[in-house]
Amino acid sequence: MNVFKILFLILLFSISSSVKAQKIRAIDTLNCPISQNELLLSGKLFASAPPILLRVFNEDYEYAVFQLGKRKSSIYLYFKIFTDNVCVKQKQPLELYFKNGDMYILKNEFAVNCDGTAAVQLTRRDRKKLMNNDIKTIKFFTLKRDYEFSPTAVDNQNLKEYLHCLKLYRIKRK
Repeated sequence: MNVFKILFLILLFSISSSVKAQKIRAIDTLNCPISQNELLLSGKLFASAPPILLRVFNEDYEYAVFQLGKRKSSIYLYFKIFTDNVCVKQKQPLELYFKNGDMYILKNEFAVNCDGTAAVQLTRRDRKKLMNNDIKTIKFFTLKRDYEFSPTAVDNQNLKEYLHCLKLYRIKRK
């Protein structure tokens, strides 16, 4: 009789520990630097990863920011050049050259602007390509000039971490 009680307790303990394990979300086990505040983007809540700052190749004082964000269940890539009067057309390409020699094109979906801003909603295919490759060069084409950036190994590692974190992140309601 005591043997049955012991087996019952062991079974009960193993079931309760597996229930606890199911309550832990994958995002909770990672150290993700995703932030979400009460600001709205086009009337919707959003979360963002820290920006990756890039310097224009062969220039001393021209910089850009490469940032990932999430709105609803979609992940976006935002790219902005911090130079005055940089005009960008819609569908303007953002070319990514990978260390393995492949080239990948992302097209700007953001409206025509002279702020140097581009935005791309990343598809599953885009995210997979970014996760599986290291970016060697980024080329951004504007109306007056073409810009080239060379992300570091740390930038590539951060990009992959941020993509993984945003994929798991759930937008919190107010």
